Amino acid sequence: MSIKALKEKLLSNAVLNKALRFINLNRIVVKFSAICLVGILSVLVSAASVGITFGFNVKYSDKVIATVKSASVLENAKTLAVKTVSSKDADKAISSPKLKLTLTIVDKLDNANAVATAILDNTDAIIAGSALIVDGEKIGVGSKELKDLVENRRTEFFIDGAENEASFVKKVEVKEGYYLKSEIKDTIAVEDAVKNLEVKTISTVVSDVKVAFSTKKTLTSSKTTGYYKVTTAGKNGLNRKTEKIETVNGEQEVRTVISNEVITAPVTQEVTVGTAPVKLSPAQNASVSAAGFICPLPKGRFKVSSYYGDGRNHKGVDLCANRGVPIYAAASGTVSYAGWRNDYGYNVIIDHGNGLQTRYAHASALYVSKGTKVSQGDVIAAVGTTGNSSGNHLHFEVIVNGTRVNPAPYINLK
Repeated sequence: MSIKALKEKLLSNAVLNKALRFINLNRIVVKFSAICLVGILSVLVSAASVGITFGFNVKYSDKVIATVKSASVLENAKTLAVKTVSSKDADKAISSPKLKLTLTIVDKLDNANAVATAILDNTDAIIAGSALIVDGEKIGVGSKELKDLVENRRTEFFIDGAENEASFVKKVEVKEGYYLKSEIKDTIAVEDAVKNLEVKTISTVVSDVKVAFSTKKTLTSSKTTGYYKVTTAGKNGLNRKTEKIETVNGEQEVRTVISNEVITAPVTQEVTVGTAPVKLSPAQNASVSAAGFICPLPKGRFKVSSYYGDGRNHKGVDLCANRGVPIYAAASGTVSYAGWRNDYGYNVIIDHGNGLQTRYAHASALYVSKGTKVSQGDVIAAVGTTGNSSGNHLHFEVIVNGTRVNPAPYINLK
């Protein structure tokens, strides 16, 4: 062994001997220190095992809004917050948060995105909202419900029961995000702008359409005028029509029939109509001659659409004419009624004396009133379609002693 090595060995033995003497003399102190050291190590190991770590509380607007691992997370959050706000002046609205060291759990640490959202939600000058953008131009910023308002406008003109497609005439977008309060327009103005958006709607409508049956008349001279018998009952048909309707803001622009399918064909009604003149008894002929009636409508301006009887207990004769054609008093007399009755509509009754009366119904206008005395040929009303009526015509009745009789002979109808 060299002299140098021998010296080092002796020196180490000396240090070891001194250490042993110190421990022997200070056994209690050494034992307490060892216990403390073991305790500290145990706490550190336990903390690490449950995820406890050092972090920083982020204080902003006088309250703690997040906890981060390091200052770099906060810097990234501020950058994200500024970029999120749709304004070039966003950085001026966001103040600098403060950091304070703290113990926390690793799972409770916030990332930059969460901190950015917390900063925005706690900045009074910034508000969450939705921007209305039309053809690339920002019209204004409204509430978060703006998206629903725009969708309601788009579907406003849908037709119930139809297949509907709708789109805005212009390109419309709703951009949700954060905005400076100072740059936000009045929300009512934005909502008004939504109400004025033009919407094009295309609706495919399927509807069942009734097809009215036609009537085929067979004339027979073996029966008198007024005879009317249905030999084959008519039935309405049914068509299923499919149409495409294009509208802009509910106003129809184009209507196209795509198909018209026959579901049920109509059945033609066949009737037999008598044409032989009514044979009157001598007493009836005398009554007709004594009445001396004239036709209540101008000759050549009407046609007979329904005779007395006509298979439906029709108690008068219907003279089809244009609306407004003058109605004449068939004979002189006194107006006993002029006004409205449900089935007859506007109508006039003239009392000619000796139990003889005439009625003029479905008029569009009345020119006489109760108590008016009229002469034969006076204009008393105008043709119309009031009351229970399917078209412009005069329903004319002759009433003898309270009973309605066939008017045809009285006004020389063939």
